[in-house]
Amino acid sequence: MPKKVDHKLRREAFLEAAYRTIKKKGIAGVTVRAVAQEAGFTTGALVHYVESMDRLLAEASEYAARYVRADMELMEQLPDRLEALRQVVHLSLPIDEDKRGNWNFWVGFWERSVHNATVRKLTHARYREWLKRVERLIRSAQDAEDIPLDVDAHQQAKMCVALVDGIATQTLRSGFPLSAAEQCQMVDEWIVTSLRPNRPLSALSGVRQRRRHLRGAKAAAKAS
Repeated sequence: MPKKVDHKLRREAFLEAAYRTIKKKGIAGVTVRAVAQEAGFTTGALVHYVESMDRLLAEASEYAARYVRADMELMEQLPDRLEALRQVVHLSLPIDEDKRGNWNFWVGFWERSVHNATVRKLTHARYREWLKRVERLIRSAQDAEDIPLDVDAHQQAKMCVALVDGIATQTLRSGFPLSAAEQCQMVDEWIVTSLRPNRPLSALSGVRQRRRHLRGAKAAAKAS
């Protein structure tokens, strides 16, 4: 009797494999064979689930977005609205091997978007989502009276995204990578100088603070 296949799980396995492959090798290193091997299946099995490489990349992008989005959404739930903003932006930085892999994935999409309309559309959508998230967090901190109302939330969100892109590009491509502490400090300086918060930022280091908050947020989400 033929073994019953869970097609949804099989498809997720291929998307996860594509995501891992791009993080390790970049988009240029992604082939049907490489992804199939990473997933532990034959090339023929992958072709059965994905109609083209462009389609695979598009779906892998959404898989990556789900992966990154989850922690950010947890951090957005922090009751301290200024700290929520700070920690979400810290999460976007290439501060460890895993996040540098995510950035290699994203930079590969930048490069491919020049010549591929499907990838370009996805890249634009991810930027819109990221800009809206940062702007929403700034406005939320303004509502909590942590940031003055005369701060232009939309303009500052654009500045933040540009800052993060610059930090990532320098860390991954310049040959003079910034340490995790330097990256977080640059973000904190943007908050202090551009957003002019009405109270000091937490003195606890960004990485330790984030880990503590994520553990607490995940525990609370599981309990509910």
